[in-house]
Amino acid sequence: MREASDYVLIGGGLASAAAAQAIRTRDPERSIVIVGEEIHPPYERPPLSSDYLLSDEWTSEKAFLKPDGFYADKRIELRTGVKATAIDRVARTVMLNTGDRVRYEKLLLATGARARRLNGQGRDLAGVFVLRTLSDAEALRRAILQSKRAVMVGAGYIGMEVASACAQRGIETTVVDRNNRPWSGFASPALGGFLREYYEARGVRFLLGDEVATFVGDGQLAAVTTKSGEKIEADLAVVGIGAILNTELAREAGLEVDERHGVKVNAFLQTADPHIWAAGDIAFFEDLALDRQWHVEHFMNAEWQGDAAGAIMAGERKPYNKVAYFFSDLFDIHMCLRGAPSAGTQTVVLGDLPGAEFVELSHDHAGRLQMGVAITRDPSRLDPLADILEGLIRERANVQALSAAAFDL
Repeated sequence: MREASDYVLIGGGLASAAAAQAIRTRDPERSIVIVGEEIHPPYERPPLSSDYLLSDEWTSEKAFLKPDGFYADKRIELRTGVKATAIDRVARTVMLNTGDRVRYEKLLLATGARARRLNGQGRDLAGVFVLRTLSDAEALRRAILQSKRAVMVGAGYIGMEVASACAQRGIETTVVDRNNRPWSGFASPALGGFLREYYEARGVRFLLGDEVATFVGDGQLAAVTTKSGEKIEADLAVVGIGAILNTELAREAGLEVDERHGVKVNAFLQTADPHIWAAGDIAFFEDLALDRQWHVEHFMNAEWQGDAAGAIMAGERKPYNKVAYFFSDLFDIHMCLRGAPSAGTQTVVLGDLPGAEFVELSHDHAGRLQMGVAITRDPSRLDPLADILEGLIRERANVQALSAAAFDL
């Protein structure tokens, strides 16, 4: 069947939902369709590795971005469980796995990313998980309720958040990472050391400088072995070693795609094809705030870029200009990061690091702030700290001139 829609948004996540709402706010009449491969409507991912795993009462519906009826009320056609298989840029049509073709006037690519899996013996055993989707979280929570020992493969966001949830559930938890500290992608030795000590004081064991070699079991995971020769008994393992950008559709359509950073777009999130935009994880964009080109894989980026892309597609001519924002909740502490992870070459810690009330500022050789990480036990302080960090990054503040007083620490 051949159909037509003024706006076609490929990807059933936060970026598409935000774009659809932004479009409808500015363009009340023209047609919008969201094509999403997952069976669920668009939902929030951050709770999947925290709230959802910690509470038996936390239901899948709580993760949904919009209430029942929102899409119908806004006349946004939501197609779940449908995959876009090809784009014909000349005919301006999207081919779907249902056999249908949808013609578009304006197209948004917000295809996101998928979990990177570990190649190795036993990777397909029951009890070995990745965590990217709501379905992943549902399966993992069922396993957590029946498990006594868990292994996290990787000490990044996913590994550390799930380790926190498992430990709070009373599960004996081990974190294995080939680097010498948690959050090695952006954490300094000071921050990484703080985090490790905080977890160890709550019963979590770390095997750093080591890697998982095999998953062992007869149908069901029983143990994990490492390259150093250690064997760890485990009922479940979670592989959190990063993500793979879903750029195949864009690449096959002939759009410019960077292997590491995704679909090339300008400051208006527009590709070289004037009818196609990209947002969220896959957007390799011109960052005006940080004066660099990169891609950002996080909840806030997907929401902000989706909203901006929708507004631009509906006629606004305002470039995307946000300072990247990451956040995480671990045990009773809360973290936010503003700026570009690992952008700075040197760091300064202000505040009470042992007491978990501090900021770490990363700067370049000229002393200009590139990234700030705030840690606090009081969640109400997180947004004000994030706003201060954003302002200082935009000002290109000199870190050496700052003190704890600047953050009310």
